[in-house]
Amino acid sequence: MQHIKRMINRRNTVKFEKCYGDILINWKTGIISKREGIFSARRIRRMILLLTFFGMIITGCAQSPDETDKLVIADQFGLAYAPIEVLKTTPFLTDALKAHGLENIDVEWVRMGNTAAIREAMVAGQLDIGFVALPPFLLGREGGMDWKIISGISESPVGLVAKADGTGFEAIDASKRIILPQLGSVQHILLAMAAERTYGDASALDAQIVAMAHPDGMTAMLSDADSYLHFTTPPYLEQELGDSQFTELIDGETCFGGSFTFIVGICPERVHAESDLYAAFSEALDQAINYLNASPEEASILLKQAYEYPDEIIDAVLDDPSMRYTADVNGLERFQSFMVEMGLLETAESPEMLFWEVQ
Repeated sequence: MQHIKRMINRRNTVKFEKCYGDILINWKTGIISKREGIFSARRIRRMILLLTFFGMIITGCAQSPDETDKLVIADQFGLAYAPIEVLKTTPFLTDALKAHGLENIDVEWVRMGNTAAIREAMVAGQLDIGFVALPPFLLGREGGMDWKIISGISESPVGLVAKADGTGFEAIDASKRIILPQLGSVQHILLAMAAERTYGDASALDAQIVAMAHPDGMTAMLSDADSYLHFTTPPYLEQELGDSQFTELIDGETCFGGSFTFIVGICPERVHAESDLYAAFSEALDQAINYLNASPEEASILLKQAYEYPDEIIDAVLDDPSMRYTADVNGLERFQSFMVEMGLLETAESPEMLFWEVQ
């Protein structure tokens, strides 16, 4: 019987030094230097963003993972991850593992605050499968991660919430702090897309960003509405907009210019190499997504029991046509091209390099 072996594959080795035009970054030492020529302050800010995003990798590499028969799966906060809750509370995954001769594998579920934590745990060999948004997935690839996409799981509403004081996105006060999960998050890239169209500079609002997990962001908004804006997702988006003091300045589809996949499942090569394990998980995930679409009433009951969110908020999110649970991945090319233009990615990879199984 095949078991997952928790060890770092050589193809997952982090590249410590990389050139971006005239900029040379050493991820290990944290040194940003000029190769030759003149570079702008804007480009330096972008390189600092990348260094911030990848910094935690080095800590993870110092750890020595053990071999185990445990499968560790991580999601994050919000209803965009509902298929994972279905996997937790139904026999889909257990049955799929058993069908592939893997009934002795123990499954451990963890919830993490952002993709940086998922990446660190995966590099350290302490995590096997994670669920993230497309931009941080692409940034991880840029930094040397060997992870690829297993499947999409959801498209989701995303919105920038602010105090309803009549101020529009085009006139955000420089004193306001903008809360989002992390630099390089999908919310950050959407904000940059909107900033480029509105202000002519994708990094125009970067100096105002504060990184917080969604629950902490909502707490900050509710306690000090005059100081913060919050780029968030369901159920926090609905909860904040349910308060009459708040309004939505701009939504994700307006920023992006259409719909896009919000969350994908990813794993490193060492997991994909365990063919029975990979097949079992993929089959179970498909079942979970199909269940949400085919049995919405049952799914609603399941999610209300699994989450501590108000029942009416869960109903509102599930009834929202812009919350879609689907294995399809949409918008990847647009994210890549924009991030290349920003200087966050050196090149756009072909789809066959980003998926374990070609869509």
